[in-house]
Amino acid sequence: MPKAKTSKEEVLRKVIPILRERGVSKSSMSELAKACDIEKSHFYYYFDNKEQLIKEVLATVNSYFRHNLFKVIENSSLTILQKLEKIHKLINTMFKNANSGCIMANTALETAHLDPVYKDEIRYFFEDFIAGLQILLEPNYSKEQSLALAEQMVQDLEGGILLMRIYNDHKYINNAVSRMEKILLKA
Repeated sequence: MPKAKTSKEEVLRKVIPILRERGVSKSSMSELAKACDIEKSHFYYYFDNKEQLIKEVLATVNSYFRHNLFKVIENSSLTILQKLEKIHKLINTMFKNANSGCIMANTALETAHLDPVYKDEIRYFFEDFIAGLQILLEPNYSKEQSLALAEQMVQDLEGGILLMRIYNDHKYINNAVSRMEKILLKA
């Protein structure tokens, strides 16, 4: 029998892995409620509809990633090597699951051509990711060069995540992280 009470944060924490792996369209509210051990109707206590749930999931993931990325980048007591080590751990935590990959890219690929309702939250995620890497590059490159390199690194990482998922082989994301680190160490 489902629990009667749970927190909104707990609901979000439990649905993120399911949405990351199965996607938006293949995750029913009934399935998500079951994973949270709540009644389907309980979702509507926190969320008006599935669209709002997905938006909040994306916002939660973005907030977590942004907070942890910038906490590392803005920590002046860390060397570039220490920052890269921590960023590498964050990337592993966020993306290194061959069954799921990047929830932002997955959602973008699944929904962008059908319904742009999630585009803003996805765009914020990638803009934050690029901006964070750009900050690390700016001391040694012009603003334009650092932006281009940061965009290139994010594109490379997302491609590595995609190939990791397709081939079930972490070498693709590992290679992308290694290339990112080489560029940042040259900075």
